[in-house]
Amino acid sequence: MRAPLLYYGKFRGGEASPHGRSMSLKCAADACAEAAVAWLDERQVCRTHFVAGAYRRLESITAQIQEPHFHTQHGELASRFLELCMREATNIACGAELPNNLERAQLLDILLWASELYGRLRRGPRVRANIPILIRSEDAEKPWEEKTETRQLSVHGFSFACRHELHDGDVLTCVRLDNGRRVDGRIAWTRSKDSGETLAGVEFVTDEDFWGMEAGVATPVFP
Repeated sequence: MRAPLLYYGKFRGGEASPHGRSMSLKCAADACAEAAVAWLDERQVCRTHFVAGAYRRLESITAQIQEPHFHTQHGELASRFLELCMREATNIACGAELPNNLERAQLLDILLWASELYGRLRRGPRVRANIPILIRSEDAEKPWEEKTETRQLSVHGFSFACRHELHDGDVLTCVRLDNGRRVDGRIAWTRSKDSGETLAGVEFVTDEDFWGMEAGVATPVFP
């Protein structure tokens, strides 16, 4: 079942975050007596409820971001929520009362996840497509190559899963196994999977229309 579109929050005066307003002493969540340390959906919440609420909304956006009309119908509100989420997670991590190790790891995960989604929204719509590809690393110390397939495409890049170790900024060569075309790209983000694979997003280093997609159209054109 598709996750429901969650409320991303309204911000007064066109601001991306309600920061600057004084923080109440108590979390606004029901039956919670913890101190409020962040804003979420126009409510002041404690660290525990911020983390839980942020994860729910990030999961909702992730489940729907690939839908063709998400960017036009919900992109602005989603972007504003992600800006708020990144700002509040940073403020909590750098606050006077430092989080414990688990909370610090959760806040970092939220910050990276929100940043990844924010970048995807700015780069335009994605479409699901499984195209066989060969990924090649020409690292001078440890070159490798691996056959895999795309997960999602855009005019500017693609995502894929890989068994090799990947790092943000790595430059890879992608070869389409259906037509032999090749292009260089740079790793923009990575996320580890329970299977041991790494899910990664690649941005092309040129403006070449590698997938045969028309700019601004969320439908790939394949022979």
